[in-house]
Amino acid sequence: MEYNEKDEIESSKDIDDNTGMDTGRLKAILESEIDDSIGFLETETTDDRQKALEYYLRQPYGNEVPGKSQIVTGEVAEAIDGALPQIMRVFTSGNEAVVFEPVNNGDEELAEQATNYVNHIFYKDNNGFEILHDWMKDALLQKVGIVKSYWNDDVDVNEQEYYGLSNDELTMLLQDDEVDIVEQETEEVIFPGPAIVDPMTGQEMEGPEESVITHNVTIRKSTNVGRVVVENVPPEEFLISKRARTIEGANFVAQRRMVTRSELIAMGYDEDIVMSLATGDALEFSPERLARYSRGELPTDQNSIDPSMQLVEYFECYITTDQNNDGIAELRRICYASNEILSNESCDRIPFHSLCPIPIPHKFFGQSLADRTMDLQLIKSTVTRQMLDNLYLTNNYRVGAVEGQVNLDDLLTSTAGGVVRIKNPNALVPMQVTSNANQSFPMLEYLDSVQAKRTGVSDTQQGLNPDILQNVTATAVAAMSNASGGKLELISRIFADTGISSLFKGILQLVCKYQQKERILRVNNKYIPFDPREWDDQYNITVNVGLGTGSKQ
Repeated sequence: MEYNEKDEIESSKDIDDNTGMDTGRLKAILESEIDDSIGFLETETTDDRQKALEYYLRQPYGNEVPGKSQIVTGEVAEAIDGALPQIMRVFTSGNEAVVFEPVNNGDEELAEQATNYVNHIFYKDNNGFEILHDWMKDALLQKVGIVKSYWNDDVDVNEQEYYGLSNDELTMLLQDDEVDIVEQETEEVIFPGPAIVDPMTGQEMEGPEESVITHNVTIRKSTNVGRVVVENVPPEEFLISKRARTIEGANFVAQRRMVTRSELIAMGYDEDIVMSLATGDALEFSPERLARYSRGELPTDQNSIDPSMQLVEYFECYITTDQNNDGIAELRRICYASNEILSNESCDRIPFHSLCPIPIPHKFFGQSLADRTMDLQLIKSTVTRQMLDNLYLTNNYRVGAVEGQVNLDDLLTSTAGGVVRIKNPNALVPMQVTSNANQSFPMLEYLDSVQAKRTGVSDTQQGLNPDILQNVTATAVAAMSNASGGKLELISRIFADTGISSLFKGILQLVCKYQQKERILRVNNKYIPFDPREWDDQYNITVNVGLGTGSKQ
């Protein structure tokens, strides 16, 4: 059974009905996996992501000296903000981010429908552009970006009133399975029949009375508007086994998030159990969140006076375990909070999809562009601070004064055109400082070139400098541009063949499994019916990336 946000399982029932695993043992397994995955992140990844966020936001390093330059340069932000538009353009330049290819002969039309429908779901039903932006920015800044896709069975309920309905009209109204009667009033209206003529006397007489049954009803129409939901997951909320190399091959994956008791009850969990759960704030004060929000912005309802709005640390776990003691481990979706198993159900796939710009083979967490530029930002900040301090001393140099020969009050009062009273012409000795700007600027340019080599983000991609065209052929300029763009093209291809491909396959599987009726959409100025029940969810997928028309790459 695949994850469905609405199918939160009746939490009041015994979790281990018809299963063989002891509840205490299952809790111990969950606690062990959660602790191991959190410990895995906190050993190195969490600190790196916190540092990357602080560098991106140009926070102080902590080594600032009062009275001296405290400037923080922005190499991390320049690399990420320079790469992101070019990578985004690859996936948003056309109307279709992905194309499904038919597997069997005769599937061409259905594959085209699947392509149109899945792209519509991503870009129209969900805010596809914003999801891609945040997903890729998380990856470029914090090693991996995570999104989650699931089917949400929302029900749209509205009441309508009808007056004076006939029996036939009422019957037609109630033929809709989504309609229930809330109130009904039935009236019998009697009125005289049409006049008739007595054949014997020829006089006009009143006809027999006639009656009509009318109905005044209030109905409630419950329309299932279930749809695929795609949402970004903050990196600090995502947990994965330290042994995992990919999400698909992981034995344990989880999302931990802070939810209110009210939200848990709305999910369908037992109110008594939810109100007994202990509150927690470990995630609220994780290093990444502290770096992302300023002190006054950090959101929390931990100390809310209303118990229903207090926050509980909630784990949605996908774990491979032998639930029925048959010796074969199967994938389970287990929701866990405050040492209580809230739900336990089987599922067939993990709903998370990841992007990593610089993967490291045989490892889940690779590197980000921030990892490649943080040391350069620190060096450039240090050089720039020293250059500015030198400039300050050059413009406001110190002066040596012979004691007793100079009025120190005059000397310490620095005003334009001011007078310094001295007793001896040689009582003041200027202490000149040599400018180091000539040595600093080449160093800064060298660091810029190192950054361009590491990240692929350079000035040649933002716009050509006219000076480089004076003595350089057009072929050489094109070669330089292609070389600098190679790294970004590789990142785009990695994104396309990993997370993007996985996400769109997941969307297709969700609609094939959960959508129960036909849906009509306007595509290319035509209204086309889409019924995923007729499709196969195993189509080959091609990610259509706009890297140009010059070559297949």
